Amino acid sequence: MIGETLPGEMLLDDISYKRSRVAIVSYPWVSKVPYKFLSELLQILEPITDRIVLIDGNTDRIENTSEKVELRDIATSMHAANDIRPAFYSKLLWLMRCIKAQLRASIELVRIRREVDVVLFYLAYPFYLAPLLTAKLLRKKAVEVVTYSRSAEKKYVNTWIFRLQDRIMFSLLDGISPESKGVLNAVDLKKRGVDLKKHEHKILTEGSRFVDTSRFRVTTKFEDRDLVVGYIGRLDNGKGIKELVEAIPQIAKNKRISFLIGGSGECLAEVKKASERMDAEEAVSLMVPGWIEEEELPILLNALRLFILPTHRGEGLPTIILEAMACGTPVLATPVGAIPDVIINEVTGFLLESTTPECIAQRTTMILNYTELEKVTDNAGSLIRLKFTKTAATERYDKMLKEVLVDLQ
Repeated sequence: MIGETLPGEMLLDDISYKRSRVAIVSYPWVSKVPYKFLSELLQILEPITDRIVLIDGNTDRIENTSEKVELRDIATSMHAANDIRPAFYSKLLWLMRCIKAQLRASIELVRIRREVDVVLFYLAYPFYLAPLLTAKLLRKKAVEVVTYSRSAEKKYVNTWIFRLQDRIMFSLLDGISPESKGVLNAVDLKKRGVDLKKHEHKILTEGSRFVDTSRFRVTTKFEDRDLVVGYIGRLDNGKGIKELVEAIPQIAKNKRISFLIGGSGECLAEVKKASERMDAEEAVSLMVPGWIEEEELPILLNALRLFILPTHRGEGLPTIILEAMACGTPVLATPVGAIPDVIINEVTGFLLESTTPECIAQRTTMILNYTELEKVTDNAGSLIRLKFTKTAATERYDKMLKEVLVDLQ
């Protein structure tokens, strides 16, 4: 089972290991957010590796690279498949570019074949089959860091061809590192046609990253904050934005509360219209600032009395809820993916029974009146300091690499 001691794990510390040489293969996202995560991953791996090669597009967005890190840009930038226009030619063009990106990544793996031992696929699912095949032909250890529940992408991968691809990938991978144990939900994987029991021996240490607590920390005491409830992230229907907006007038009936919905995405225009209507007709303050720059995030999180993530799609371990917890902001979220791994109801945060506007409103009102709210925020902060520091993340990845390379030492 996930989280149990692996065969031979007790021997890991007794063996002298050479430091790993790692290639990271990622999908060349148009979005900027994945490059924040990749930059953090490089920081984690730098002290425990001899060499790191990142193969991706948009590598100019990568920050804090050391001399150990080589960036190999495949000169491609792509949307996710479910973001493209519905026209047939658009989908066909996207598919051709996706294949091209995978082939370019594969070529780079061939070029560095003598320089790496492990290939990590990070934020690459489900578009890394060709590089994975290449890695195995080159006799490299291949690991996917699973950052979200596969069933989340049903808009474009819930087809027989992607179910077949999942089975092939799980068979070829040498290691599977869930960002947190809740990501590898056996029920979700069964829907994708994968029997996790056949691959239990490949499950490695969790691959969660870290929260930069020098930036994400309490700068405004909880009792000094105004009554502001908010969400920051991607504005799309899968995140429950529509339901959250519909819940706002119901929440505002009880107290004089301000609301903040920050981010960009397909729902941005709709949220702005709702803000204008609420201001004019209901005297409800809903701030919609649009895209939030990275340096502004800690400031805004420190301004909130409650952060809400009413997602009804599959999730991994959303970084934004960890950052909110580090800033002393209580979190109300849906218990999907790995969220229940960190949000224990009324202990480290709060969970939604459903994502209906009525449930969101009821739970929000209850939380704002909860008498031990500051104790919950203290517990959440302690969890971040215990498990999600840079040191803890480096230890996790060091253990992961040792687990996958144990038969090569």
